[in-house]
Amino acid sequence: MAPVSSSAQRLRHRDKREQTRRQILVAADRQLRDRPYRDLSVETVMADTGLTRTAFYRHFDDVPDLVLRLLEDVGRELYEIAQCWLEGSAEDFPRAAHEGMSGIVAFFQRHGPLVAAVAEGAVSDERIEAGYASFIETFITLTDRGFDGLVKRGQVDPFPTHAVSRALNLMNERFLLDQLGREPRGDPAEVLATIETVWLRSVGPVRPAISE
Repeated sequence: MAPVSSSAQRLRHRDKREQTRRQILVAADRQLRDRPYRDLSVETVMADTGLTRTAFYRHFDDVPDLVLRLLEDVGRELYEIAQCWLEGSAEDFPRAAHEGMSGIVAFFQRHGPLVAAVAEGAVSDERIEAGYASFIETFITLTDRGFDGLVKRGQVDPFPTHAVSRALNLMNERFLLDQLGREPRGDPAEVLATIETVWLRSVGPVRPAISE
């Protein structure tokens, strides 16, 4: 039987490490959907995986580090939704807004309890607070870019794009967590109609882009 090469061994070891890391993340995600952040601990997470505390500390510094990794993971999904809105808003802002808001509501249907737990953790932990604030700022910046593009192309009358971007994103965060972050949940269709109405009315009528 041929010996296993050192490169194959390294690859197998890396795959095993990643499998363990994902197992811990999945366990933490599952627990945060059913319990508040304050009840999450290394012991409860690792009891759910059947692995040891030592395995936890090979991958994460502590519980706040674990929670921030979870936020990073789900944040990629939300970022892709926001990017699609940004790219489509130049051609048809109302359609892009509807598709973007639909994607965001669907995201909170899937991940609302997790995001709510992270928001709760931000109240008591400075690192989670900073990470969560950065998470929100990312979407404020993307929205600002989209609104600036609308103004620059002459599709809407000038307005304070940054202030409106901040207000709308902070409203979204609070309202979506209120409606979809914990049980009992609100009606997703009603949630979508509400935030879509607020966003479209805040921007005002959108005209075709002015040709250069």
